[in-house]
Amino acid sequence: MPPRRDNQMANAELAEIIAQQMAAAFPILYAQITQAINNNNAPCNFKVFNSAKPLKFNGSEGATGLLQWFESIENTFRHVQCPENRKVEFSSSVFQKRALTWWNGVMRDRGAEVALAQTWAELRALMMKEFCPRHELRALEREFDDLKQDSGEHRAYTDRYEELSLLCPTMVTPLDKAIEKYIDGLPDVVQDIVTGSNPTTVRQAIELAATLTESQIRKHKLFRKGDLRPSDKTAHVETKEESTEVPKKKKRKASQSYAVTAQDKQVAPNQPTQPRKRQNYVGTAPLCNKCNRHHLEQEQCHKCTHCGRLGHLINVCRYANQAAANPAAVQARFPPGSCYNCGDLTHYRNNCPRLVNIPPARGRVFNINEANMNNDAAVNN
Repeated sequence: MPPRRDNQMANAELAEIIAQQMAAAFPILYAQITQAINNNNAPCNFKVFNSAKPLKFNGSEGATGLLQWFESIENTFRHVQCPENRKVEFSSSVFQKRALTWWNGVMRDRGAEVALAQTWAELRALMMKEFCPRHELRALEREFDDLKQDSGEHRAYTDRYEELSLLCPTMVTPLDKAIEKYIDGLPDVVQDIVTGSNPTTVRQAIELAATLTESQIRKHKLFRKGDLRPSDKTAHVETKEESTEVPKKKKRKASQSYAVTAQDKQVAPNQPTQPRKRQNYVGTAPLCNKCNRHHLEQEQCHKCTHCGRLGHLINVCRYANQAAANPAAVQARFPPGSCYNCGDLTHYRNNCPRLVNIPPARGRVFNINEANMNNDAAVNN
């Protein structure tokens, strides 16, 4: 077993070595900690601000877009701990297009130092005046007056109310006026209950209105977009019933209708009717005395090559067979300018009295299936 004195000397030497090492490492550790603290407390610079990716502003987003940009850039200020005296400088660095042109004009008119020396509140007011002019504010105020909740669309109504409250602060100042304005836009079934609860803040009114709206939606008294209302359900059921009736109607139309023309056994005596008047010629060709047709002098007369008569052609000749057998007899019976039916020279075929006394054909109509058509005696006869 080693002597105890040697152990004490070894421990003393070890402690001395550790003390020397700590004395050498402590300044380095102290410098590292101090540098880290200084980096955390270092003032915000443009590199830090730009690394947060602030929202760009073009100047053409309108009043709502301007409000959203204000909220976004102020959130970026808080995130990077931007000092108050550099907010105008950093925020103007994200201007683009129309907004950049306007800002360059402000710095040219006022001077760059004066323009950058103004506060963030002053820049906000200047931008509101430029990018949200009075006529747009008046349109937003009219929209705010008419703002109402559309049935169960509570979220959309609340979001638009909060946007217009920031753009038109005079319409929601003081707080009692803001609460009344929000309650006035709620549906009647929700408005009375929220008014009776006497909310002290707008947030209390919003939360209570949201709860009541959900309750009314479950009771089918309020509806969201896309929900089927009772009238829509009834129309949907009727459409379904009509769709089931379509095959029946098509089945009824499957039967075919057949019309059979037959001469009645007993024909009633026909009353004499007035002959159809011949239409007047409206062309410019003169009337030919030979064929009694209108044509130019250099053109040939309308003469049938079958019967030899003037006034018609072969495609309408009814005596083609007779003319082919005995053309001289047909020419003698039907001289030029005579009636095409009886040969009389005092009238034409459309005014022929013999055609008036011909009894008209009569018939019966049967609506039967194809299977029963061949068995019907009336149809076969």
